[in-house]
Amino acid sequence: MQDDDAHYPDPATDPTAGPATDPADAELDRALDAWTPLAPPAEFAARVLAARDAAAPTPPPRRRRRFAIAAVAAAAAAVAALALRPPHATTTGAVIADRRTTAALGDRGIAVAEPASELTWRIDERGAADVVQRSGDVFYRVERGGPFVVHTPAGDVRVTGTCFRIEVEAMKPSHKLLLSGLAGAATAAIVLVTVYEGHVIAETRAARTELAAGSRATLTGDATTVAGGAPAGLPAALIDDAHVTREQLVLRSREQQVQLAQLRARVAELERTAAAPAAPWDHDVPEPGRTWYDPSPELLASWVATCHVRIDEPALDRFVPGSEPDSSYGLKADELPGFNAALTETQQRWKALVRSLYLELTGDAAGADALSSEAMRREIDDKSPPGEHNAVLQRIARERAGLAEPPADLARSSPLERLTRAYVQLGDQSEAAVAKRFGAERAHAIRGNGWGARWETSGCPSPSGK
Repeated sequence: MQDDDAHYPDPATDPTAGPATDPADAELDRALDAWTPLAPPAEFAARVLAARDAAAPTPPPRRRRRFAIAAVAAAAAAVAALALRPPHATTTGAVIADRRTTAALGDRGIAVAEPASELTWRIDERGAADVVQRSGDVFYRVERGGPFVVHTPAGDVRVTGTCFRIEVEAMKPSHKLLLSGLAGAATAAIVLVTVYEGHVIAETRAARTELAAGSRATLTGDATTVAGGAPAGLPAALIDDAHVTREQLVLRSREQQVQLAQLRARVAELERTAAAPAAPWDHDVPEPGRTWYDPSPELLASWVATCHVRIDEPALDRFVPGSEPDSSYGLKADELPGFNAALTETQQRWKALVRSLYLELTGDAAGADALSSEAMRREIDDKSPPGEHNAVLQRIARERAGLAEPPADLARSSPLERLTRAYVQLGDQSEAAVAKRFGAERAHAIRGNGWGARWETSGCPSPSGK
């Protein structure tokens, strides 16, 4: 048998040898070179790709369901997080006033602090307010909402929505505390709470007193509450001289001074009334043929001695246009829109006037924006010089009785005098606004015997001018 390797050089041992070639491979190469490739059928590539896509595996149904459940759960969690988010952020603040300072108590209210007042506050995420007033004179305007508590050295004042004032008057340590060596452990104080609108609850360790608009209470360091400020309402602890403290004596003295001033004014009124010519009608008895707000010249003359003034107005500070006719005014259904428009017009003019006078006297723009016209009116009265209110009443009483002429120009008058004069004319101005819609006769009939809010006030200046 012939050795095939003898015919071909070995490339591994013979460097001159080329690549080894198998005769069969050479024959295959010649056959391939002679073969002509066949072209693929039309759209062959597109059919192959479509078949591949159709054969691709489908995700298991269970996996797809898990994904959907997870998406729903995530959405629910996001909604729950939004629902549980607090509606308000917790806010805190403090005021140590060296001049009149207006502070916003979160979105729960406004505090107007007089000089030497100190207070701190915290409004939580739900709107509950916790205020600590350590000293001074602070006026509060509180919006309705969650709990609102003012802590004072003598007790707590709880409110919902109202206007009120708290005055904290620190007292020297009592003799009893000095003897016990505890003078530094407690500070005695008298706290006066005055309510202008709404109502509050004054609480001490031993008493709980509800106060309505126009009332006043005194909280003392021994945990007693005196409502109304009248000495007759003092608790037995303040009357028992055997056990009375210095602070209680000071409180009793203050209340007795108030009562004494009231009694002196009453005696002076009775003396002047006895000396004056007898009037045909007193204050509470209607005069035949006359309305309540238009007394006779004889009655007006008798009121000069006591500087008495009568006022009526349609409670503009609380007026809200109604949807049903007010039976007290005898309105007809078709008169309601005109009546609402007339009183709204008068209300807006009145509030603009009160606001301008409040700003002129106090310069407190924030308070003017936050307070009602009634609260601003009371503030103007409180911040005016002592005795000025009575002096204005005296001038008005004399003018109404024909004993003096009204001033031709009020530009130089005080804010309080301009406010008081405008207030006593509010009834006539309201009637005039209604008359523009319905005529003078019908407006006079609607006013009737007087608008819904009727006031009588009196008091002449004391000889000392206070």
